[in-house]
Amino acid sequence: MRLLLAWILFIQAYIIFGDHNTGLDQCGIANSNRIIGGKNASMGAYPWIARIGYIKKNDKEKDVTFRCGGTVITEIYVITAAHCIVNLANNIIVSRIRLGEHNTETNPDCIKSFCNLPYQDFEAAQITPHESYDKPKLQNDLGLIKLNKVITFNEYIKPICMMKAKLLKKNFIGQAAEVAGWGVYDINEPQMSSVLQTVKLPIVEIERCVIGYKIAAPIGYNQLCVGGKVGQDSCGGDSGGPLMKVDVDGPLGPRYYIIGIVSFGAKLCGETNLPGVYTKIASYMPWVYEHIKA
Repeated sequence: MRLLLAWILFIQAYIIFGDHNTGLDQCGIANSNRIIGGKNASMGAYPWIARIGYIKKNDKEKDVTFRCGGTVITEIYVITAAHCIVNLANNIIVSRIRLGEHNTETNPDCIKSFCNLPYQDFEAAQITPHESYDKPKLQNDLGLIKLNKVITFNEYIKPICMMKAKLLKKNFIGQAAEVAGWGVYDINEPQMSSVLQTVKLPIVEIERCVIGYKIAAPIGYNQLCVGGKVGQDSCGGDSGGPLMKVDVDGPLGPRYYIIGIVSFGAKLCGETNLPGVYTKIASYMPWVYEHIKA
């Protein structure tokens, strides 16, 4: 019965995240075409990237610190890692979700005389971590943030596409995927980047992560093992952000799809050949649909 329900939800997920992606037929379209070893992303290259900001409880000053990333998947939902939204340390809570930002030091962002639109800020109306999230082992590390108002989409704020049947069947081993975020871009000078960074990383066999992390963090087939090249990795501040692939063979032309969520990696990211671990979106499509349709 449970298997039948899962298939029903999968079919519903396929329908709702079909070519129109809940009626949003502009999903996954980038406007142009660092992370450790990465480079500055072009302005508008990843218009679905979200920044998640936090404040300390009872902080009268309400100083916001942005520590995680997320991804716009509908006009009111952002998907991220569970560890970014629940069981947070140091008495902090999610305070703000910012969309449409490129350079954290400017608003709007400009290149010479051309400027994009100002970013949009939202509050979290509802936070839903996966009910089986296991913090010590970082299993089922994903969650949803329902925004307090509907997003006004524009050239610099769009949803990414969710995976469809053809992509759900792929394992992507040996292929490159993209990661983007404002995380640490030089491990020797651990400070956040002010400009959105991007890097391409190879998807490798899950066994590399099983062996690499051993009992410290048991790895399963609901996760992806990505990277493993010294000098290139996602890092602190990139958590919760998307692992992305471009499908060039779709009926609407090349589109970006989210295939994973940044979960965790080596303590010294980019310093070893130990790959990073990402939550595998394909394993959770029924869960995502079940919660966004509620």
